[in-house]
Amino acid sequence: PNGSGKTTLFNIISGYLPLQTGTITFRGDPLTTQSVQHRNRAGMVRTFQTPKIFERMTVLENIMVGACKLTQTGIVQDLLGLPHARKEIRQIHTLAERVAADFGLDGSLPAQTLPAGPRRILEIARALVGEPKLLMLDEPSAGLNREEMQQLIAAIRRINKAGLSILLVSHDMELMAIAETVHALNFGEIIAKGTMAAIQQNANVREVY
Repeated sequence: PNGSGKTTLFNIISGYLPLQTGTITFRGDPLTTQSVQHRNRAGMVRTFQTPKIFERMTVLENIMVGACKLTQTGIVQDLLGLPHARKEIRQIHTLAERVAADFGLDGSLPAQTLPAGPRRILEIARALVGEPKLLMLDEPSAGLNREEMQQLIAAIRRINKAGLSILLVSHDMELMAIAETVHALNFGEIIAKGTMAAIQQNANVREVY
């Protein structure tokens, strides 16, 4: 439910809020005291409840930003336009074009012209282009119409089938139906865990809702 602590949990896992007690491990490595940047480089990438995009850039440029950690060149090489830097830019450009096409996004459009639904899809595309090991989606269906919702569900299934782990926060029952394992959170406490069918029949969950 609203106010149960879903986004707070995301902020703690991804490093935007400090942990007061307990530990965070990812793929066997401790991350409790690591920075947001370190967690990102470790493969943990998230989206936000309110999409955060670069308004003055194009859709394609926004997606390319997500691939910055894949590059090996430094700022001096980039500014001087050295051959290796130019090669990396071409590779990122090609990768971003492919991801944009996968999500049905027009890369040439100014990002500031996108309505709510496509902005959310753009943020997910930008997260994916960085080749994460864990994709954290915070309320990804908010603001989407019926058609956009179906596109989102198809995209999540596609990228999960390709081997990417997804941590999804939502109280949208239609979207949550795609989850393999569901944890029901209420005021910061997990009150149930299981399949979506089991969660929907759980007495504690039904009382909360």
